[in-house]
Amino acid sequence: MSAPVLAAEPVDVSAVSVALKQDFCRITGTSATVRVKPRKSAKALGTAYKGDTCTAHGWAEGEGAWVKVTMKRTGVVGYVHSSLVAWGKESLTATGG
Repeated sequence: MSAPVLAAEPVDVSAVSVALKQDFCRITGTSATVRVKPRKSAKALGTAYKGDTCTAHGWAEGEGAWVKVTMKRTGVVGYVHSSLVAWGKESLTATGG
């Protein structure tokens, strides 16, 4: 009987389960810089504005908590600080008619 193989680093199961999904997300801050890495000092790829939609790919640890996103309008893939984005199921709002 061989010894069990352990992962080199602990894995946060909640982060893994989020990372495996692709969820609808929306920018909630007035504006958000989309960065190449999950840190404030990383190169900016572009700016997203309040209400812009995106696909969230999961959490990323850097300087604080970040979310890896693909912006729907531009196709830019990068990181946005978690305080500036909300995600969940996309919902449609009924309009008159």
